[in-house]
Amino acid sequence: REREREQISSLPMVAAWLTCLAASGSALLASPLLRGAVVQTRHSRSVKMQSDPFATRDAGTGFDDEGGMVRGIAEGGLTLEQVTAAAGQAGPSLPVEKAAKLVLKDPEWNLDKMEMSATDKDFEIACNSMDDAEIVIDVPPMMNTFEDYFFGLTADSHSSFSISTDESSPLEGRMQRRGGEPTVVKIKCEPNGASGTFDAHLCFILENEPGFSKFYKISCTSS
Repeated sequence: REREREQISSLPMVAAWLTCLAASGSALLASPLLRGAVVQTRHSRSVKMQSDPFATRDAGTGFDDEGGMVRGIAEGGLTLEQVTAAAGQAGPSLPVEKAAKLVLKDPEWNLDKMEMSATDKDFEIACNSMDDAEIVIDVPPMMNTFEDYFFGLTADSHSSFSISTDESSPLEGRMQRRGGEPTVVKIKCEPNGASGTFDAHLCFILENEPGFSKFYKISCTSS
């Protein structure tokens, strides 16, 4: 009986202890510091999900929430290996023996310029040093017969110049007769941060009629 009385008398103390523990737990959960930690964790998890490049993909349309194209490889895209291989491929180039003929002619009287010149026509372009500039040169047929041709930049042309082969006529081929479609050459200058005036020379060579070949100078001012 005495033990039962002791157990009964201790019940109020146990109840009070449990009440205190519950109050402490509520205060802890109500703590601004703890609430901040919970929010931060959820925010971090949310950011991680958004960093997934496929998180906003719409499989039905192939576009993301901002209208960007996100079609997958299964729908015709390129793999990383394919892109890398394509980037490493060299563009079309002339045979060595033809490239060696890409030199300016001796200066002669140019009626349009009213001076002695090694080029038939000169062009000037300009761009920001971190940008690029392009020019398209049309070479009209000047013969009454189809003529084989090839063209390219001279070896001493500034390294910032290149021929956009994918937007030009073939580097070598057969030219139309007089009155036909011109041969198109698109040239790009990319200073890559350099400033100054850079020069390049384009040679358009007629293999069987070298005296009718055309030569052009392109100057790009980068600032």
